[in-house]
Amino acid sequence: MKLNNLKPAKGSVKSKKRIARGVGSGKGRTATRGHKGAKSRSGYSNKREFQGGQMPLQKLLPKRGFKNTHRRYKSTHPGEYVVFNLNDISHYVAKYGMKEFSYETLYSNRIIQKGDKVKVLAYGKIETAVEVFAHRFSDNAKKSIAEAGGKCYHVISSDQLQGLALGNKLETVTQEDLYKHVEYLNEGDMIAVMAKGEVRNKLNIHAHFVSEDAKSMIESQGGTVTQL
Repeated sequence: MKLNNLKPAKGSVKSKKRIARGVGSGKGRTATRGHKGAKSRSGYSNKREFQGGQMPLQKLLPKRGFKNTHRRYKSTHPGEYVVFNLNDISHYVAKYGMKEFSYETLYSNRIIQKGDKVKVLAYGKIETAVEVFAHRFSDNAKKSIAEAGGKCYHVISSDQLQGLALGNKLETVTQEDLYKHVEYLNEGDMIAVMAKGEVRNKLNIHAHFVSEDAKSMIESQGGTVTQL
């Protein structure tokens, strides 16, 4: 073997593919791009799961989970609830030494998430006198809590009150107005007003319990708070 007769191994060197050099080159006319169509065009790209231009899969699937959060619909919008039974209340009150069973105490102990609504049902027993703040109660749950010496407060948010006032042209929202316009409230239910969102108009309210934040929001707009 000499330097002047060295050659690369057979098959290791291939000639460059030369396209678009005429029909006689063997790769002319369509220049190795097949026939007409999107894939023969410059800059072609497609989305994952592309199916030739028919209706995309994401448009065929049903859409779920819409919530109308406009304050106009707050008073009637049912929302979704985290359900607690009487035995759950007894368990958490004993475990965390709660003085009241409310959204704030549940959230601070990481039992519920921010923005969750609470509903109380009557499964189990409760023997501890505790104040329970929830968005909804079953009739039997209210009866059992009252028999144990506790109290039930239906939570109404400040922006929900404002939406109710605007929708019914009320400047003062009394408990009778709430019984009339909020379908799940019964006459005699105790109302607790909690701060949420903003209060932009003058609003006078009557309720059994009003949080300090809600009170300051209402009074900042020239409204008044009457605790029953």
